Amino acid sequence: MNKSGFNFRKLLGQWGILIAIAIAFLIFSVAAPRAFLSVDNFITILRSISITSVVAMGATIGFAAGVFDLSFASLATLGAAFSVTFIAWFGMPMPIALIATILCCMLVGFLNSVVVVKFHVTAFLATLAMSFILDGFVLTYSGGSMINPKVDSASGMKVVRAIPNAFWNLGKSPYIIIIMFICVIVVELFLSYTKHGRILYMVGSSPQAAKLSGVNTGKYIRLAFFATAIFSAIGGTLIASRAGTVQATAGSSFLMPSIAAANIGFSLGGRGKANAFGTFAGAALVGIVENGLYAMAFPYYSINIVKGIILMVALIMSGLSMKAQD
Repeated sequence: MNKSGFNFRKLLGQWGILIAIAIAFLIFSVAAPRAFLSVDNFITILRSISITSVVAMGATIGFAAGVFDLSFASLATLGAAFSVTFIAWFGMPMPIALIATILCCMLVGFLNSVVVVKFHVTAFLATLAMSFILDGFVLTYSGGSMINPKVDSASGMKVVRAIPNAFWNLGKSPYIIIIMFICVIVVELFLSYTKHGRILYMVGSSPQAAKLSGVNTGKYIRLAFFATAIFSAIGGTLIASRAGTVQATAGSSFLMPSIAAANIGFSLGGRGKANAFGTFAGAALVGIVENGLYAMAFPYYSINIVKGIILMVALIMSGLSMKAQD
């Protein structure tokens, strides 16, 4: 292949996401300027992608280590349920409740890692089983109904403490947007600029080579599961604080968007691997398109078709990026 001169395929492969965002922005600005072109709407877009981006940060670290954790959405539901009930039902102060929520989710991450590392079960299958367990647990924990922290539960738990306003503020602008950006920056710095992040990439790209280099691959797979659990817990807390109540399947709606965002982001900058900025760009692309289609009064029942097309095109661009590097 000609290494000199302009390479359109390489440009598209490396920066196609940003080009797609710019094109989408231009189209919706022309097609629906009043509804789309406003500061309030841009804030709405950022707020709408905040939870997806936070939850997807955990998936990004998992993908970096070659771990496909399907339980992160169910973990987010668990985090949402625990974050409010630890306060309302068990009377914990808000900081203690949030820490306890993260620790409980990390325990699930630890169990996932044990099944994968010690018993050599494929991560996809192990976490698929765990997602069923978690979904059933949340249903049992809630008594089979929606969790409303302002009223007694169907399972017989009594409200002993009111949820403080500080908790509800987490799901509002600008706090939820600030939390999203902090999570994105932390993951980007960790993966790109720390030794452990680089080793995670090594484990994800070639576990055997990592082992031969003296890397304890099991340790880093556990780290990936822990990180996924932490961001799922944070995302779940934001789900609860934004919605005010917790459905038994609250996190499931973030499963596919998070996976899509992480995969779309692989190609950003020609990296060809999971990265935080790419995941955020992927979430932003999907968020802008969804918001713009609503602004144009596009039928809501057809929006998933567009999302699927975006994911397919993004995966093609990722493939072009990898070929351009050969």
